Amino acid sequence: MRTREQELEYQVMDIFNEFYKEKLEQRTTCFAVTATELVGMISIKDISENDRGILQHDIGDFRWRFMKNKSDRYGLIFMKVQNGVG
Repeated sequence: MRTREQELEYQVMDIFNEFYKEKLEQRTTCFAVTATELVGMISIKDISENDRGILQHDIGDFRWRFMKNKSDRYGLIFMKVQNGVG
């Protein structure tokens, strides 16, 4: 059985894989997945802005974190780690 943190990491990786090609096509080093885009993609109920981590992918390492918007819904931010600095 996975812990909450492990399950969240798996779900974040799935979300990244769903969106990164479209969101990174302008050669940016970061992108956001909006609260609307996240609907139905996260089964963890108690997400907070303290939920963050590093995702390792074949195109590079990305820091991720949840951010609360004005309507108390969470979006997800991915930022590429450049030269060992996040």
